[in-house]
Amino acid sequence: MKKTIRVGMVLMVFVLGLAFAAFAGHNSMGQMLRNSTVDGYSFMYHVLNMAERNDMMKGMEGMEMPGMSKSPDITNHLMVYISDPGGKPVSGKIGFLITGPDGKEQKTLTMGMHDGYGADVSFKEKGIYKIKTKAVIDGKTLLDEFSHEVK
Repeated sequence: MKKTIRVGMVLMVFVLGLAFAAFAGHNSMGQMLRNSTVDGYSFMYHVLNMAERNDMMKGMEGMEMPGMSKSPDITNHLMVYISDPGGKPVSGKIGFLITGPDGKEQKTLTMGMHDGYGADVSFKEKGIYKIKTKAVIDGKTLLDEFSHEVK
């Protein structure tokens, strides 16, 4: 009986250790910008700095993917996590249209990763950015819009 308890405890510590290691591997989802609901779907936005973005992209270096840019103007990686009304992550085509404080537009498709969708963006100028998201999920078009201030 004692041996069974010890084995159970060792297994529990091992499993908790694995869970902690997995969490530590994705320790930063960046700064949360917004959480909204569109037609029952949950949209959760995060902005990552380039160090966080590069950490998340480990193992994918050199791959050409939608939403990724080699432009020197890129300052951040914008992520959106979309869940269906039941709380499950969705798959679809997602794009951002970002209008900067200077009126210039950035239009980009995203790439899917870690149950979310992300794209490299430029938030170089201080001021208010208008972010529009278009998601096409199972033939349904979902639109979301918000502002983000860079200080």
